[in-house]
Amino acid sequence: MPEATARQGGHITLLFTVESEQRLPRDQGSCGAGFTVHHGVEAAGTLTVVHQQPSPQSAGVEPDQRITDPVAQRADITVTDRHGFAINDDRIYRSFIESCRFATLLRPHEHLTLQVRLDCPPSQGFGMSAAGLMALGGLLLKLTGRGSRRQYLKIAHQVERQHSGGLGDVLGASVGGVELRTHPGAPGWPGQVESFGAETPVLLVWESTQQRHTSSYIDDAAWKSAISKAGHDCMKRLTQIPWDAKAWPRLIEESATFAQASGMMDEDGRSSLLATVREAMKKTDLEGLAVPCLCMLGTSVAVLPVDLDRTPQEEQLEQLGALCLEQGLSMLLTRLVPIHSNE
Repeated sequence: MPEATARQGGHITLLFTVESEQRLPRDQGSCGAGFTVHHGVEAAGTLTVVHQQPSPQSAGVEPDQRITDPVAQRADITVTDRHGFAINDDRIYRSFIESCRFATLLRPHEHLTLQVRLDCPPSQGFGMSAAGLMALGGLLLKLTGRGSRRQYLKIAHQVERQHSGGLGDVLGASVGGVELRTHPGAPGWPGQVESFGAETPVLLVWESTQQRHTSSYIDDAAWKSAISKAGHDCMKRLTQIPWDAKAWPRLIEESATFAQASGMMDEDGRSSLLATVREAMKKTDLEGLAVPCLCMLGTSVAVLPVDLDRTPQEEQLEQLGALCLEQGLSMLLTRLVPIHSNE
């Protein structure tokens, strides 16, 4: 009974476009920019081979229905949040497993017992659905030895799109670091992305009473138009400069421009959250050193360094986090993850 564990960090988008008109899910996605953090999703599981008995047949008698394929084993899935409470929605994981069976990466007679644990809340712009699918793909690769990391990434991207989830989270998280997604789609092809590494702690702050699924924006014609126009304008400027650590201040600047131009900043929940975090920062020594940036598409912010050459200390961010907790907000201290290959 093989058992294994796999982790995948969450992905945060700072600006993006909506490219969802393409017929095939693999071609859909977004251009944009963001980064991957350490906290995300852990998937642990075991794989058991179930020996199925052939259907009994009487000599000389044809059965009513000839069985040609074994019945696929239904996975046992448990999903919990960061507090250990059950999340009663495992649909994306079952879709992923079904897609893996279709691709013969998982056999019908193999039974999977899966435990999924989220470090961050869903529907807050932290890329939890993408991280969960990518962690599950990594787990199946360890358990079966079949396929490649890129195959599982492509399946994760397609399942995300089938469930109207994140547009570019899988592509961005597939390379880690601070990424620029220059062509929409699944990792490898047609999706294109470049990334650079950065070492810095990041404070995530969110309003836990307000959650909105990605589909509530990208399936709305007015939001889709406003987001895409703002995103394309920002991308035109970002693609004109070398994508390395020197581009960080420009990314922070374009993030604020996108939030304003897309209309995201105008929503009451986000504007109130930003105001609360900015007010709390005045009570710390972080002003001029860090800045809160909206996470798309949650009611959440990531407190990021203004300059990568002068990053805040964890103790400073913890102090800010404590002040945010006093205001009834939720927070998590994490870090950017290094870049890696999506092969």
